[in-house]
Amino acid sequence: SPNYSSNVDPTNPSKFLLNKVSSGVNAPLTDEGLISAEHALLPEFVVGVNLTYRRQSKLLQEDLLVFDSATGPPGNGNNGRIATRNDFTPVTVIATLPNGSKLPVTYWKLKSGISTVHGYDLRNGDYTSEYKGGSVTFNKRLANRWMLRGNFTYSDWKYNKAGDRPDPTSLLAGGTTDGNYVTQGDVVLQGSGNGSGSFRNVYINSKWSFAVNGLYQIAPDRPWGFNVAANLTGRQGYPDPFYINVSAASTSVPNPAFGGETVQIGKADSNRLDNIIDFDARIEKEFTFQDFGLTLGIDCFNVFNEAFVLQREGAFSHASAPTPSNATFVNEVLSPRVFRFGARLSFK
Repeated sequence: SPNYSSNVDPTNPSKFLLNKVSSGVNAPLTDEGLISAEHALLPEFVVGVNLTYRRQSKLLQEDLLVFDSATGPPGNGNNGRIATRNDFTPVTVIATLPNGSKLPVTYWKLKSGISTVHGYDLRNGDYTSEYKGGSVTFNKRLANRWMLRGNFTYSDWKYNKAGDRPDPTSLLAGGTTDGNYVTQGDVVLQGSGNGSGSFRNVYINSKWSFAVNGLYQIAPDRPWGFNVAANLTGRQGYPDPFYINVSAASTSVPNPAFGGETVQIGKADSNRLDNIIDFDARIEKEFTFQDFGLTLGIDCFNVFNEAFVLQREGAFSHASAPTPSNATFVNEVLSPRVFRFGARLSFK
């Protein structure tokens, strides 16, 4: 396939892509502390608090292997040396936003006289990430005809040490190699689609979220009694990072099998999608017979028929890729109001 190769440079098949593993490579280190407390305000009503601190260090990092020759290695079997910051030179292009305004974007490429066949050296870098989060929970068990439970969470997860990389280019969601082509203070993104598929533009990171659900029994001692229930959820909109596509010939970052790389514009969370507040409801009626039970229910999802944006395109055009930008094009919105009618049988 012209679009994919493994361990060989498709632009020069005679050159193998040779990778190295540095001595002493270990799994990343995670230090974590948890504090939790619960208290029963009433026998049937319990509240709780959870605090979490997590620090990840010695993250795996893949640095480019280069050669001090414009023609590449003298022969197969030569891995080359690990690139240094002095091997790179900045390139600035002007990205065109959908509204026509211009924005400078800088990435880095190898200097003249330095070459690579896109092999990498795997080692433990000095990148670290830090997660700080807290949540409040409450649970009112079913008593006196009603129940209620919920939680609220606030968190902050970002890189608190970054930038030791020879190539300082900031790539979309950290890039396609080790995910650490990030800048100091960037939030940590969890790619839902890993750059492809129907969720390729979804990057999970919300600083706050909540969920509350409850049930109330209306006249449970009457033959016509029924139950009503509701669920309210919300979260901060996920990051919507903007980027430009850079061809493999213009940058040293990607494996040429991918045909190029995506250079991130600004911070990962400079732009976010809509905050989401969703309300669902349910009505149900239980019938009891001698040998079985029957429950009839009606569910309504997205009661207020909101159309929150869940996914946008983030690619901008620039001088080397002047095709019209499709950035901010909406790929996905929250499903519209949906009703569901259901029946459940239970046997003794």
